Amino acid sequence: MNDYMLEEMADAIAKELHVDNNAVLSILNHYWEDKIAPVWQVDDLLEVALKTGIPITKDDAIEVLKDLFEGHDAELGITWITLEVALQEYHLDWKRLPEDRYGEVQGVFKVWRKGNPIAFQVGLFPDQVQGNLPKALILAKSLADETPGVPILIGCEPRHSDDIDPWLAVMREEESLIVEESETACMP
Repeated sequence: MNDYMLEEMADAIAKELHVDNNAVLSILNHYWEDKIAPVWQVDDLLEVALKTGIPITKDDAIEVLKDLFEGHDAELGITWITLEVALQEYHLDWKRLPEDRYGEVQGVFKVWRKGNPIAFQVGLFPDQVQGNLPKALILAKSLADETPGVPILIGCEPRHSDDIDPWLAVMREEESLIVEESETACMP
């Protein structure tokens, strides 16, 4: 167990139980002196999601990490590649996500008109990755109002790549504004 993990555990226990942090840390150090444990945190999974351009909430990342732990092969262990594979199988169901939780979706988003190479970026790596989806949707709806009948695409940008696939599409049709996943919205 890494020292910083033991210190985080000691801090949490000492704070919750109102006991001396050093005493808790001493007990934890003694307990872990003959054991090892690799620890994967939700932040690791969120980092991989940012790297690969997969929009995800922290709650969903916790569930993916728990499922990964419960189903992993102990002989193979869990690796960064395991996290990537788990995220390839994950899909954010934004339609089931209440609108007041859109801000919890992590990602840097690009917004562009279908057929137009110019895109607007919403958010920045590494510090502005939270709360960008509502802003991207507002921008997309505004662009859709300017060009009725033309899909406005939203994609989650991978951290180290310019390759971006559309995730959502927004389109103004007569009196209604349609927002749907891009697979169905972008068909010719």
